[in-house]
Amino acid sequence: MESDLIQQREQVMNEADRVLDAAWPERTGAEYTRAMQSAAAALESIAAAMARRDINKTEQSRTYRYLGSVYSDLTPAVGAEMLLKAKEAYEKAEALLAGEPDELERAKLNFNFGNTLRQIDPSNAGLLQEAKRRLLAARACFAVHAPQYLPQVDAGLKSVEDLLALAPLAGEIAKDTEDMAALQEKLAAGGDVGEIVEETHKVMKRHGGPAGMVGRLQAIINTLSGEQRQSAKFAEVQKRMEALTRQVIGGNEMSPEIKEVWSLLNDRLKSEAESGNVSKERAETLKGVMEEYGRILSGDEKDVHSLLGKEEGMREFIRNMFETCHYLSHGIKRPPESSRASELVELSWQLRRYLLEEMNRPEKGEEESKEALDLTMRASRVDRRIYEAGSDETRAVSVERDELRPLALAIRSFSARMYTMPARPVWRSGKVPADTNAVFYSGAAKGKESIAAACGRSGLEVMAEPRGESYADARWKQIQKAVTAVFDLRGARGSGMASITYELGIALTLGKPAVVLVKEGQKMPFDVEIDPIILSGGPQDDAVAAAAVDKSVVWIHPAPSAGASSRTLEYILSMYRRPQKDVYADQTLRMLAELTKAPDPLAVTQTLMKFFDFLNDGETMLVHPWWPPVYPEEATRSLFHVMPFGPKWARSVSDVAREACKDAGVLYVRGDEVAEPDVVRSIWEQIARATHILVDLTGFNANVALELGVAHTLGKKVLMVGQGDPETCVFQSVSKFRVESYGPGKLDETLGRKVKRFVSLE
Repeated sequence: MESDLIQQREQVMNEADRVLDAAWPERTGAEYTRAMQSAAAALESIAAAMARRDINKTEQSRTYRYLGSVYSDLTPAVGAEMLLKAKEAYEKAEALLAGEPDELERAKLNFNFGNTLRQIDPSNAGLLQEAKRRLLAARACFAVHAPQYLPQVDAGLKSVEDLLALAPLAGEIAKDTEDMAALQEKLAAGGDVGEIVEETHKVMKRHGGPAGMVGRLQAIINTLSGEQRQSAKFAEVQKRMEALTRQVIGGNEMSPEIKEVWSLLNDRLKSEAESGNVSKERAETLKGVMEEYGRILSGDEKDVHSLLGKEEGMREFIRNMFETCHYLSHGIKRPPESSRASELVELSWQLRRYLLEEMNRPEKGEEESKEALDLTMRASRVDRRIYEAGSDETRAVSVERDELRPLALAIRSFSARMYTMPARPVWRSGKVPADTNAVFYSGAAKGKESIAAACGRSGLEVMAEPRGESYADARWKQIQKAVTAVFDLRGARGSGMASITYELGIALTLGKPAVVLVKEGQKMPFDVEIDPIILSGGPQDDAVAAAAVDKSVVWIHPAPSAGASSRTLEYILSMYRRPQKDVYADQTLRMLAELTKAPDPLAVTQTLMKFFDFLNDGETMLVHPWWPPVYPEEATRSLFHVMPFGPKWARSVSDVAREACKDAGVLYVRGDEVAEPDVVRSIWEQIARATHILVDLTGFNANVALELGVAHTLGKKVLMVGQGDPETCVFQSVSKFRVESYGPGKLDETLGRKVKRFVSLE
């Protein structure tokens, strides 16, 4: 009987859990291994019996899930092959569960499956992405039905995220090692020495070339304590480093001067240790570091494998020393805690830490390495100017306006290199350079006054409401011009809320930092993962808002997306063919084609900027969205339906649009039907991939308005529709665009025909 087999299974698992608890966390030993292998054999037998009796599919699936867990827990005792057996068991469980209604069992299976996948090969990005997808899907279900499991899921997700960050590095190091081994074999077999030297040079340049090495040298120097920076010898070292930095940034080859730098550093370290300015332990640590790097630089390694290994060791050391760079003494006392300069030191650290991480990141292109090094030296100078301001508030604000904010904008532009993508915005007003002291505000006039006052204390200026030209064009220019943007949702609703979130969609697609203000108890009306600033209505609100704006000014794009530059290059080269009419555009396109061999993201971005400047079509510009670039699939026409999903009429409207697309041979996609658990990311990808966007403005839905802002900034083909009188569906920013009316009672004759006509447009 079914109940007998289920009871046997539960008894087996109870015993397995007891054995597991007793052996945790080692999970090894002969007794443990025998007990768990016995449990696995029993579960296999029960699963086979269930299949013969055609027992409930969910129960069969649960049995295989238990079996997978037992196999996974056998891994420490038996070996990694147990993970593959666990994977097979989970695959059987998933096949049996297909079509079954038990969502909680599916979530548990996804959780177990994801945890196993992340252990199979920690350097396999594909497996890790699959593990992340499953864990996110499990989390979405547990959040509603079983919140007690959330801490375990979050721990698994954190582990996967960490592994995903390391996976590209592990793969790259493995590739370097493999390539170097092949070159050594080639040399041993009597290969051409000149050819081998050239190929070896290419492999080594993957690490950023000379600039990458100097950047890591500078990172080590920055870890030295304040006391170590006071001697005349150190001043000489810094002078040499600055000269060397200029040489590398200027594009010249590395010279023997770098060895002199290390000789000076060693001499200075020895004298500082003898004089007691640095502790004996600290001196010994740094001496070891310098000796290691000295051996790398002197080239006395017998094989390249050792060199690469040491270089990675140096990176790890620098990563561990980052926090010592937080406060650079510059030979000057740190600004008083209550001063504006002390706040600027913290903002400066956010920028300098990012640059330290970038300089220490392997596999950068040479242009990236040069820019990171240049920005690091500039950031150090600005940091010194902040220290010099001390308690002088006027001087501190001057440094902030004239130096820190331009630096922050330059670093943000550098961080955006992985997110570069072409767009054709609906506003034909061209590019507008950023003003590093201008703030864009979207919200009620009353809130604007308080934000302007808060920003004014640090020299920021909130832009005035536009007059005398098209409102939408003027607001578009202002968003481009702003160094940051504030979106005040307090008290907003209806068309006012739609107008704010529409402009937020524009800002996010351009890659602008965004500060979202809400009042206490107010829920975010849209899906974008932005932590709002909660204002209570008290006297502290201005200070809270001002601090949020300060932080946004030094906002940078998140960690780079692997392969994004290659995707953009591939798309551009498929869209624009040689020869071009303009000879400069044609030659720049040739340069882009050359970059496919080694797509340095910064070089790609800079070359794309030149290409579109030469192309000068009056329509195309580069944007740097919050999300990695995504492009339509070749020869695939699709319509993405942007609409509110809650109203009763939503399903019938969706069905009519879907049928119209089907008749026209166009793929129909609706946001709530996308399987991806990361809603925001999936919405962005669907808008970016779609060839046509259908936007239903009925009801002034905040999400709809935000997604329309994204679509308009990318320059997608957009059909805006609304029920009844179109005038009742528009807000100020879109009042000049055509909105098609449709009747809920005659959907086929109104909406259906309009959609068919729309998707027929090429």
